[in-house]
This record gives sequence, structure tokens and C-alpha cells, in this order.
Amino acid sequence: MMGKISFPPQLEFHFPCPIVLVTCGDQLKANIIAIGAVSHACIDPPMLGIAIGHSRYSYEIMQASDGFVVNVPRKGHARIVDYCGSVSGRDVDKFRACGLTATKSSKVSAPHILEFPINIECALRKRIGLGSHDFFFGEILAVHVDESVLDEEGKIDKSKLDPMTSFKDSYWSVGEAVGEFGSFDS
Repeated sequence: MMGKISFPPQLEFHFPCPIVLVTCGDQLKANIIAIGAVSHACIDPPMLGIAIGHSRYSYEIMQASDGFVVNVPRKGHARIVDYCGSVSGRDVDKFRACGLTATKSSKVSAPHILEFPINIECALRKRIGLGSHDFFFGEILAVHVDESVLDEEGKIDKSKLDPMTSFKDSYWSVGEAVGEFGSFDS
């Protein structure tokens, strides 16, 4: 076995992270932000969390929001994800620039992205200041899934979804399954 080398503690994404586009605001003033800091947070009630830096335009919008929508991209959306993570909504309407449809959500003011296969509507429940970022906890109130990513039983087919992650300085597809939970011998 090879030895391990110590790295500095600064977060440099030395591990893969899911990447999503989060929409916030409302139909009149909506924004899209690429988020690599997204996580399941609670099962009951179902919650997830996202981290947003204080300097981001979406951070300002979230201060007055009732919630946000986590939009899960496919691998084919990499160019859109990259653009939304590279330009500020202060300067450009990202929906228009990317040719995306802002669709009215059923439970929160923030619109969701019609072209993305999964949209998770979250009511803002708590915000925790962490330093350069705040972590926003949202209770999942509605989930919309495009039929094109479902299998014959009506469940999400991961191969049809073809999600992506970020790792270091690039985007990656998730790849093939290596086993199901609890399927390996102890």
C-alpha cells in the first residue's frame, strides 16, 4: 500500500460532489445558481440543504424567499450548468441566455426549470451562517420527475437520468453502478 500525503484543509473539491442548478426568487425576479454543495439533510420531514456564498446574487434573493427549487441536470446539460455557475444573475437573465423555461412551481415562489428532468421544490426552513457561506435547509414539498427518466415501474431509472457531478475542476458523469446497498457480503 502506498503512503498518504497531507493536503491543506482549504476546500478544493478533492472528492466528487453532486451538481445541481438551484432556482430562487419568483416569476418576476428569478435567478439560477450552480450549486455543488447540496446534501440530503433529514428524512422526516424530508429536507435537503444547499450552501450559498455571501457574495452571490442568489444569496441576496434567498434572504426574502419562501423557498428554492433544486433542478437536477443530465450530463447533456453540462454547458448550461457551467454557464450558470460562471456568470452573475445581477448582469444577465440566465433563463433567457440559456433558452430555459421558467415554470411556475406548485408549492414555492421560485420557478423550476422545465427542461431539467427532476425539480425538487423546497420551503426554506432554516439558515445557518458558516463563514463565507450560509447553509439553507429546505423542506421538500413537491418533486416533479419527467416521465422520460422513469422505468416500467414508475421509478427513476438512473441510467436514463444520466446525472453529473463535479470533481476538482471538471464535470463528470456518474457512470455505472457497482452494487446495491446491503448486497455485499460482510
